[in-house]
Amino acid sequence: MRNEKYLFQKKKVSFTKQLFEKGLNTSALVLFALKESGEDFLRGLPSSYPGFESLKEIFGVNNKNKKFTKEKVLVNISRLEKQGLIRKESTKKIYFLTEKGKKLVGYIKDRYSILNKKWDGKIRIVIFDIPEKERYHREWLRDELSLLEFKELQKSVYAGKFPLPKDFYQDIIRFGISDCVFVFTVNDIDKRQRVIDFLEK
Repeated sequence: MRNEKYLFQKKKVSFTKQLFEKGLNTSALVLFALKESGEDFLRGLPSSYPGFESLKEIFGVNNKNKKFTKEKVLVNISRLEKQGLIRKESTKKIYFLTEKGKKLVGYIKDRYSILNKKWDGKIRIVIFDIPEKERYHREWLRDELSLLEFKELQKSVYAGKFPLPKDFYQDIIRFGISDCVFVFTVNDIDKRQRVIDFLEK
């Protein structure tokens, strides 16, 4: 059965993939605003991300950015609160990231950092044989690898250029599938250029 932790893992991957493919959306804007402003939603909102003026506009500052309207921001604040990613202090109009929200923001920044590093010339190979009863974890694994730009060479054999993050290995252990997943880092590989061309398509 799918559990809450698994569903949150799926949400992290899908949320991040959409963000990388389509750019900053209103939900991400709110989450990063809270992160960048030291968890305080009202004081000192930075302007390093497009659309932060929308957040300031809620509290009386003019906004010229049509993409991130006041209405959209407020709707997404409500949605994020219901999802348990942010919470409001009961006595003040101040929002904070919950532990769940911090994990999501950290996850996004970590994956973004990995994909923006200069390639070290090594190729990573991931081979797995996950039982059908663990199919949800198999889906999660494929989604994670796809997010990090790994591509399927053969069935259940993926190749990529970027190192896998520490929490990826931790999740494999936590999900109880570590005996089913093998990761290799190689300097040389047969048909190397053909593999590299395949990964860069």
